[in-house]
Amino acid sequence: MSDHLSAGVVPLDDGRLLLRGVAAGLCRWLDERLLEMARQAGAEECRFPATVGHETLARADFFTSFPDGATALGEAPPRYLLNPAVCYHAYALLADRPLAGRVVLTAAQSCFREGDRGSGSLARLWEFTMREIVFLGPAGWVAEQRDGWAARAEAWAAELGLRGSLAPATDPFFGTAGDSPESVGRGRRLLQQVKGLKLELRLDYAGEPLAAASFNRHETFFGRRFGIAFEGADAHSGCAAFGLERWALAFLAQRGERAASEMIRC
Repeated sequence: MSDHLSAGVVPLDDGRLLLRGVAAGLCRWLDERLLEMARQAGAEECRFPATVGHETLARADFFTSFPDGATALGEAPPRYLLNPAVCYHAYALLADRPLAGRVVLTAAQSCFREGDRGSGSLARLWEFTMREIVFLGPAGWVAEQRDGWAARAEAWAAELGLRGSLAPATDPFFGTAGDSPESVGRGRRLLQQVKGLKLELRLDYAGEPLAAASFNRHETFFGRRFGIAFEGADAHSGCAAFGLERWALAFLAQRGERAASEMIRC
């Protein structure tokens, strides 16, 4: 049995994961460190629900960008869906009013990506845990926050003894362009790459790069859609997102159970 599986990583059906023992402790330890970093950066801690309203995702243009991305709860059309990401709650919280100042929020929650259900890969789970730091304010400050979090995460990975690298991401993550789904995807991807809107920290896992964190600038996309203003104009926003299970998997695969046990005891 591989080391990370023997450390308490139990794959379940439909892209779910059970963590126990060292693996569970490692995931908790990693999130505690991220929460501490977020607080040091001035973030306000939030606790959001595990479900998000259909109205919120529609306002964020989620269903155009990711038509098969969310898991609905029963009803048709659904009133609520399982969180595809944490940050949508932040925009709904701040919607339809001006910001009194620059805002930094952080929250961790279970998230679900319907397209990865039954993928058969621990690297692409249907259910996983995400810690996000969301920042809203003027353009230059948001860009500084995004770049600062990317640098902070890269340094933290090195401190943990993890091999990985920071690189531009190629998958589209918000916005629309054109009329057809194909042109929407091409337009988002091209615009994102040209502007450098999304970076990923990819950690080595089983010989492949595993995107363990992303660092994103949304420009005024969410500020405009949610009516969030800063100093008389649409607020800029960005976020840093950390997949906790992916960090734990990469750590156990690279450094093993003993190193994880020693670290979480410190």
